[in-house]
Amino acid sequence: ATLLPAWGPVNAAAPKTEANEQRQKLEHLRDVNTQARNNASELRREMDELQAEAVDRGLLMTLDDTLFTTNAVELSIPGHRRDDAAAEFLERHPERNVAIDGYAGAGRYRYDQSLSTRRADAVRGYLIRRGIAPDRLTARGNIDSPQDDDDSAINQAWQRRVEVIIEDPSTSAPQPDVTAPGT
Repeated sequence: ATLLPAWGPVNAAAPKTEANEQRQKLEHLRDVNTQARNNASELRREMDELQAEAVDRGLLMTLDDTLFTTNAVELSIPGHRRDDAAAEFLERHPERNVAIDGYAGAGRYRYDQSLSTRRADAVRGYLIRRGIAPDRLTARGNIDSPQDDDDSAINQAWQRRVEVIIEDPSTSAPQPDVTAPGT
């Protein structure tokens, strides 16, 4: 009499099934990798369009003093273009919120503090008029600590800026809403 192994007959289809599963997994991983590369390329293109840089909280777009009318809160034509690019980006990425921080300079003048808050509010208002939901936007005015005693016009213009931080939802902590009531 012939003895059969205790574990039963060998299934010849099992190695083929495992190979097919491995091939499908590899194809899926290739697709995921291709999609990630495409997403990274698209984000780089969008960052160039925004003239933004990557920071730990997301994307930083700086609106310096030259993008506003002199000593006022109205955006210049180039300032409008930059904010239009931000609005278009936010329309494509509804999961992202924005922190708008106005900076006043060295804090020596009460006017600068008021100007920083009004400029941040102006950027927020512009984005709202472009259709971005108000609950996605926070705005506040800040006072920069003086980096040095450089009182040059260039340094003063840099200190009076608005930073638009388009937050990355995967890395940014919620920010308190410090928007003034009624804005």
